[in-house]
Formats: sequence, C-alpha cells, structure tokens
Amino acid sequence: MKTRILTAALLTLMLLPAISKAQNSNEKNLATIRQHYTSAMNMLQLKSDPEYPAKDKIVITSDEMWPGSGQHNGKMEIFFGLDLNQENDEIQRFPRFARYTYNIGSQDYYYEVLYIDEDNGKPETNKPIFFYAKTKDYNGKIHECRYYWWNEKLIQYIPADDTEMVPSAEDAMKAAKMIFQIATMNDLWNY
Repeated sequence: MKTRILTAALLTLMLLPAISKAQNSNEKNLATIRQHYTSAMNMLQLKSDPEYPAKDKIVITSDEMWPGSGQHNGKMEIFFGLDLNQENDEIQRFPRFARYTYNIGSQDYYYEVLYIDEDNGKPETNKPIFFYAKTKDYNGKIHECRYYWWNEKLIQYIPADDTEMVPSAEDAMKAAKMIFQIATMNDLWNY
C-alpha cells in the first residue's frame, strides 16, 4: 500500500513540470490572442473613418424570405490583408477579422472571427484563433460564448449559459474556415 502511494506521489511530482509548462504556454497564447484582438478593434476603428481611403474588406449581404420564419437578413464583413503572390503576380488576400450578423425569425445572431497570419500572406499559416458568438433568443435573452484556438486546437472555452443557443467548437471552427475560403477566392475577387 505504501509503495502505491509513494509511486503515485512520485508520478504526480514528475508530471507537474509538464502540466505547468502547458499551462504557461496556453496563458502566453491567450495573451497573444487578446493582443491581436485589440489590434483588430483598433484597425476597425481606423477603417470606419470616412476619410480612410481603402477599407480592405469584402461585404456580403443577404435579404431573403424564408418559408416558416419570414424575413431573413444577413451581413458578413471580412477584413483582410493583401500580399502579392510572387508566382503568378496576383493579389492574395488573407483574412484578419470577420463579423457576421443574421437572423432566423426573431432570433438574432452575431459572430466574430479573428485570424492570425504568422507569415504575412501565406494561406497555410493563416489560422483562426478566436471565435465569439452572441445570440438573442425569442425572449430577448442574450447568450454568449468564446472559443480560443492555437494551431487549430481549442485552448480555452468560455461557455454560454445555454449551449444549444450557440455553435459548438467544431461548428465555430467550420464557420471560421468557410469565411477563410470566401476571403481567399482569388479567382472571384481579382477579376
């Protein structure tokens, strides 16, 4: 019995540095994500100025009548950086931040996606790092959640009080990747 307790204690002591290192790494990555989010908000503030020449954004809107739920309106804004692709001399877009609002009936939805581009313009290094969802239900109650990713792995999740009212981590990542694909459709946006 004493041997088992001693073995368990030694094993725990051996694992503590690895756990601590992972926790410190996640805290550093969370700080980086928050710093990028602050930069994105500053960028949006700057680009909202009517005197600012180029907005570097794609806006997609929808205005539809859905059977059973009525008027459906959506608006997706994708803010991006630009780079010149040296291989084919075409402009290449890489998303930095996106926001999407839409409704289904009287329910309102709002999403934000933040991307990081560690290699300035190479699509393979551009990854989603943050997803925010806010939903207003039929009763007017607000439900929010936040997902933080690093290298496409969930490192922190701040859950909603009702998880059925917000996308899952998997659905949030799918939405972030879909927005990335829209922004990087160079054949569509360059002609």
